[in-house]
Amino acid sequence: MERNPSDRTGFLWHEEGDRREGTVAEVAPIAPLARTYSFAVSESLAESLQLGHRVMVPLGRRGTLRPGFVIGLDRRPWDSTLRPVDSLVDAGSFLTPELIDLAREIALHYACPLGRTLAAITPEGVRREAGLQTVRYVRLIDNGPSPKSPADSMDAPGSDATSVLRMTPQRRNVIEYLQSTGSGSVTLDQLLTATGASDAVVRGLVAAGRLSVDIRKELTAELEEPPSQVEPSFELNEEQTIALSSIREAIDARRFSVTLLFGVSGCGKTEVYIRAIRDVVGAGFQAILLVPEIMLTTQVAQRLASRFPRVAMMHSGLTDAQRSVLWRHIAAGERSVIIGTRSAVFAPCPRLGLICVDEEQETSYKNLRAPRFHVRDVAIMRAKQLGIPVVLGSATPSVETWHLSGAHKDYRRVAIRRRVKGLPMPRVDVIDMRVEYVERKQSLVFSRTLERLLGETFDRGEQALLLMNRRGFANRLFCPDCKTRVVCPQCNVGLVMHSATGQSMCHYCRTRMVTPTRCLNPTCNAELVRFGVGTQQVEDVLARMFPDRRIARVDSDTMRHRSQYEELVRRYETREIDALVGTQMIAKGLDFPFVSLVGVVHADIGAFSADFRAHERLFQLITQVAGRAGRADAAGRVVVQTTTPDLPAFTFALKHDYESFAEAELASRRAIGLPPFRRLARIVVADRRDAKAGEEAESLAVRVRGSIAALALSHADVWGPTPCAIARLRGHYRHEIIIRTANATDLRALLSALQTANALRTKADSTIVDVDPVSMM
Repeated sequence: MERNPSDRTGFLWHEEGDRREGTVAEVAPIAPLARTYSFAVSESLAESLQLGHRVMVPLGRRGTLRPGFVIGLDRRPWDSTLRPVDSLVDAGSFLTPELIDLAREIALHYACPLGRTLAAITPEGVRREAGLQTVRYVRLIDNGPSPKSPADSMDAPGSDATSVLRMTPQRRNVIEYLQSTGSGSVTLDQLLTATGASDAVVRGLVAAGRLSVDIRKELTAELEEPPSQVEPSFELNEEQTIALSSIREAIDARRFSVTLLFGVSGCGKTEVYIRAIRDVVGAGFQAILLVPEIMLTTQVAQRLASRFPRVAMMHSGLTDAQRSVLWRHIAAGERSVIIGTRSAVFAPCPRLGLICVDEEQETSYKNLRAPRFHVRDVAIMRAKQLGIPVVLGSATPSVETWHLSGAHKDYRRVAIRRRVKGLPMPRVDVIDMRVEYVERKQSLVFSRTLERLLGETFDRGEQALLLMNRRGFANRLFCPDCKTRVVCPQCNVGLVMHSATGQSMCHYCRTRMVTPTRCLNPTCNAELVRFGVGTQQVEDVLARMFPDRRIARVDSDTMRHRSQYEELVRRYETREIDALVGTQMIAKGLDFPFVSLVGVVHADIGAFSADFRAHERLFQLITQVAGRAGRADAAGRVVVQTTTPDLPAFTFALKHDYESFAEAELASRRAIGLPPFRRLARIVVADRRDAKAGEEAESLAVRVRGSIAALALSHADVWGPTPCAIARLRGHYRHEIIIRTANATDLRALLSALQTANALRTKADSTIVDVDPVSMM
């Protein structure tokens, strides 16, 4: 028999809780906590509290104050066990309900606490109101002689507002100056400077009711002025027109869709983006164009800024103040087009109508800190949430995107197979460096073919681009006697020698040491030998071969600020540089019309790594950098130097045949059970003690297998744990677990169950969960 809830007979002790009614805030703490918490909000705080505000709240048994984001506000009854919100951290919030919903989706997909996800969306400088200053405006209230009761903005200690105000010369000057301005309102600093009055004089007039003071936040940081608008006169070719029509159909449909704009390098994809964006802006909406590198931001922004009146550029080169000011302009709808790298995907656009992702295959779109999101996938999430189209552009799409564009109902594929003006694709020659080594009996940077073509290119007054996808001068210091390598003391990798500084450096943990000349083994002391090639050595050899040519190097050692990128792009475009030597950042999307020769030095770097995407990346890199050649009247030529010329990536790249490469790669992945046919999550457990890292990884794998069984996920399994390809990094031993599931839904369900059970936490120094990893190293 069911007991009546109001009948308390038979209870030894019962005490009613104090029921109250008020505002309750749902808060996501910025902490490794998967759940959210409810807190009471005082009446005084409820007036100013908004969604997205950062607040301080008590957590844990001791009630330690921790920051968190308000993700829900509701007025309802609550009992006395509900802890109160302590205080506000920020004056305002730029986390709109739409961005909060997007953060929920990201947190769920990437198994990251919601608070940490929200912290990644809004830049710290925006939350701190960088670029804003407090300005006091003084306004004349009344010209009459009778004082009023004090008006509370500026305290006047000791003033007697009930007495008749004595009109001193300074007070009269202040009032007459305000009357003369016409507006009756000026800044306090302007008023004091013009009248010579003191703060005390103004406070007295405020207390007497003659003046009021308004406090405003005003922007101070300067933003770049866009160049004058120039509309080019050229027309789209037939394929560009068809591609644009397809995108326009998606825009006009006002619903979610994904268009893969598959176009060979130099086919004019950027012009298609620009005209699609113009349609969106003309209809009163905003558009986001995402690019993977700051160098691309510089060049693409120059094009768009000359075509649109209100362009915003968002990238890592902005100061906190500039970013904060720009964020506010975007949120107010004062910028129609937003161009940027990763963070631009979260731009607070109130009327977003289109997102374009250029070079969608780029790994630099992957965030390397929690939440470990991929910008392309977040762009698709946001577009689906808003019911707007996304355009993904690439000459070498990721294999996953290529597969989806032919198999998913919301995806479509549009191809542009010809370059603008009917220009031919560059000729590609693959040089077997093994033959060169045998014939010339020495280690070489350039083959005979590349040496000859460089000279001919320079003699014609054209430019060359040389790709060496490794920084430094040499990547191995080796003792020929005792076979000892000079390795990083913190990581299981060799140090890279940098000749410019005389130091060797670990490119993972940044450990540096003076480059040794002798073996570090105290029982040996033989002279060390340098192996491997980096951008510095390529630059050095090229300068010695062509001493009268102007050469520049582009890598993360030389390009540390956006202004350096801009200056380099300007000098190369104006032909002040004859040859550019660089890492993969020069291979992506840049358009230099006088480049006729591209050389790829040691093209097979990374081709035999443990990463299943190694061959895909190799093909993409070769094809992308080859696309920089022959983009104008000069015919293009590409020389690829390798010791493994028979790799399929080179075979297909010779013919610029992405489609055949993709089909072969998909067949291989289907047979093994890799993306896009299965979904992956990689968990890396790291600790300073190898045994502990291994034990914790093993325990975690057991828990994962148990959850798979409990959820009856028949097509899910676990690989490992095994030591990572880079087994020791930054002083920590690393073991990995690979989770495979049939689809994203199963992977979300599994990770959510593990989070809820707190089963992803270990006693190791760190545990990283990487959903849809782009690197397996």
